[in-house]
Amino acid sequence: MRRRPELWSYLAFALVAGAGFWWAGRSREPRPVHGRTVITWYSVITPLRDHYEAQAKAFERAHPDIEVRILWVPDSEYNVRLKTLAAARQLPDIFLSGDVWISYLLPLTMDVTAYVRRDAAEFGLDDFFPQIRTAMQHEGRYYIMPEYMNLSLLYYNRRMFAEAGLPEPAGRWTWSDLVANGKQLTHAGTNGRPDVWGCSRVENWWGEWLIYVRQAGGKVFTEDGRRCLLGSPEAIAGLRFYEEKSSRHHFSAPAGFEPRNGFVNERVAMIVGGHVNYWLNYNQMPGLDWDVQLLPAGPHSRRGGELAMAGYSIARTCRHPEEAWALMKFLTRPEAVAEIVARGSLAVRQSVAAANIRGPRRHERPRNLGAAYAQFEFGEPIPRHPHFIEIMLQIVQPEIDRMVLGQLTPEEAGRRAEAAANAFLATFDPADS
Repeated sequence: MRRRPELWSYLAFALVAGAGFWWAGRSREPRPVHGRTVITWYSVITPLRDHYEAQAKAFERAHPDIEVRILWVPDSEYNVRLKTLAAARQLPDIFLSGDVWISYLLPLTMDVTAYVRRDAAEFGLDDFFPQIRTAMQHEGRYYIMPEYMNLSLLYYNRRMFAEAGLPEPAGRWTWSDLVANGKQLTHAGTNGRPDVWGCSRVENWWGEWLIYVRQAGGKVFTEDGRRCLLGSPEAIAGLRFYEEKSSRHHFSAPAGFEPRNGFVNERVAMIVGGHVNYWLNYNQMPGLDWDVQLLPAGPHSRRGGELAMAGYSIARTCRHPEEAWALMKFLTRPEAVAEIVARGSLAVRQSVAAANIRGPRRHERPRNLGAAYAQFEFGEPIPRHPHFIEIMLQIVQPEIDRMVLGQLTPEEAGRRAEAAANAFLATFDPADS
């Protein structure tokens, strides 16, 4: 069976002609300064930009024969531009990657297993959490050096719990506890609609509803990745809980009424899932007293929250892999990871995590770092499937959105999503799917 072309390939070739406006002259390697080897580093524009620029300078001081050139890209354009550069055969030497993207970016990514095994003692491979070491690999081969991570957690506003006379969330919470407390934290406004909600509901993304699907015993795909399973009774039970947070239990806003920046603006008391990257923003808000706890357990398991890692990969086309590998090791050494954690994050290294928990900043938000690291036991990676992102965003999510809008029941949404995803998967040869 002939393979169906992927959407990105059309985008990539259509955009190749315009790539030069932001990376002129990249068809040839940049001219080295004073004979130094140039390593290009492709990175998103981030609040940590000053940190990364300082790291590049420190690396150059330690390696005077290497020059680092950072290519800053808006986050929303990152993957399209990377694919465009791949089509134009102008890939940078190293680029931001992650376990979510391994299957998707595998054709562009160098297998660094030989480097990892050779230098394991030097850079401390065993210092990375076991779950992180697993996330660095694809089918037993190493492709990523990790820098930071995300772990789905229960976020909550301590002040709002105290004012409602409620004890703060406990690690033994279940969905029932989430519902009961969420209802008590929801307050009606002057127009009859609540102006403070007990819990947010993340829409237009899998970040929250996939937690409930997994905790109810459901899966996205079969083990071989050839069939979607979102029409199973277990998956539908998870989708139903996600939908009924608003329609039945009324502690989350209905579709389209989610308060903008609700947690920061104290218009929602809890978040299920969330993202560690937001810690920096939360801690910049005066008076926002927040903390974290283990995710509430579902009817099948407490497992199911996302455990995702991000870091660096080397392009397959890199002409200086030893120098690129040296930069990747430098960017993910314990001191560099500790600096990122100090700004508000979770550590991918066990030594940094231990120092973080017992260090002088242990009383800063979030205070309950122990629960955050305990959630490792219950976290699960995103399915390693080369078409996961395309299937979830373009095929599955529209059906979930219709469910949230009340146009489909959870049963209809799950079955329609499964049927559409399986029709897509059927267009691939078994060896490709």
